[in-house]
Amino acid sequence: MPPTPVGPQLFGTGDRRPVQAGPARDHGTAASRLRLVVADTAAEVHAAQALEAEVFLDSFDNTAEVMEQEYGRYADRSRYVVVLDDSDGSALGMMRLIVPDTTGELKTLTDVAGPPWQLPVPDSLWSAGLAGRPVWDVATLAVARGHRSGAGRGEVTLALCHGLYRYSRASGVEGWVTVLDDRVLRLLRMLGVPWTAMPGAGSEYYLGSPASTPCVCLLDAIAPNMRARRPDVAPAMLDGDLRTISADPADLHPGRGVSLTRVP
Repeated sequence: MPPTPVGPQLFGTGDRRPVQAGPARDHGTAASRLRLVVADTAAEVHAAQALEAEVFLDSFDNTAEVMEQEYGRYADRSRYVVVLDDSDGSALGMMRLIVPDTTGELKTLTDVAGPPWQLPVPDSLWSAGLAGRPVWDVATLAVARGHRSGAGRGEVTLALCHGLYRYSRASGVEGWVTVLDDRVLRLLRMLGVPWTAMPGAGSEYYLGSPASTPCVCLLDAIAPNMRARRPDVAPAMLDGDLRTISADPADLHPGRGVSLTRVP
């Protein structure tokens, strides 16, 4: 997954102070119009894809043709966690998840089996304790430019992480795989998310990112790591205790997004 183009501001930590979840939620205008959802309508999917295309083109010169080449064949297996602005239907942040086919194929696992890494996929999953267990691919992440840093803005990314975690847990997923830009990997680890490099994986160029590392994450390890290492952000990321974004569990139900296919 190429880096979300925000450098140290990815989680609102550009000033190197801890991200604060805050003592209370904002129940005013922002909370009433910003929603965290798993896309379940054509309009919601389109909003997520539009933001993904805009960010990846602007930041990595990934044209529509490149995105189609990389992700087009996964359209029917993609799910989208999205922060929506209900005032205009636009997406402020999104994550694309890819679910496995009947053979267990995922984009990350296919990519890391080839150059430059050429990793033995079965060994990578076995070493992580994920062999034969439900695993999803965290394929892309994009945050709108005006919501990447500053007071309250980092909450969009916190919301996406909560949506990813809750949706995955409710769906019976036990692990994630991804290729993370090294800057993003460092930030996630700072937040207490236990992404670990696949055995034998070094840092290499990947889809516009000059330095990325194939990683795995065990979902059972997330909550204890975060509550121990980052109790300040754990309520937001684990429990959905967000100040400005509505996170209704019904909008993250495992049944959402499963019937959607490619949106023209």
